[in-house]
Amino acid sequence: MKRALLLNFNGEPLQFIDGPRAIKLMLKGRAEVASGMTGEPCFWDETIATPSSKFRLPAVLRLKYYVNKRTYKKPARFQKKVLFNRDAWKCQYCGVELNYSAITVDHVFPASRGGKTTWKNCVAACKLCNNSKGNKTPEEAGMRLLKQPHEPTTLHYWDLNKTSTWYDDWNLFVIA
Repeated sequence: MKRALLLNFNGEPLQFIDGPRAIKLMLKGRAEVASGMTGEPCFWDETIATPSSKFRLPAVLRLKYYVNKRTYKKPARFQKKVLFNRDAWKCQYCGVELNYSAITVDHVFPASRGGKTTWKNCVAACKLCNNSKGNKTPEEAGMRLLKQPHEPTTLHYWDLNKTSTWYDDWNLFVIA
């Protein structure tokens, strides 16, 4: 089933929600369908049927009130899948696109030499590049990182792979 992007009152993306939850938020008056690039409300072409009526499935909803996210931010717990999302499922040395069975976590400063498993020391790598680098730093191995590792953003925690269909107007709100 297609999902809706839920925005905070200020337009900040919060999460993806399923169709029934999107309809409930609209019916309870807690959210409204947001306008997209053309200025028209963002709807999918399909509808959701209830016993009494049919509703067009919204693609983007904006809350009518502000949800205050915590100002205190705990450090993000390291997760492989989030790392792979952050690195766009590409080897950070050769740039090849990878799937779950072909991707590995590489420690930029090797774990065997005291490197920690942190967001700023780990990158996604193909098995060939990871084996070639071994327990050396990229400089020692004569390899170059395509981009420097960094803390993930909220977007990297979302499972965008489950969203098989991308709604074009989401690009206005979700910046990777």
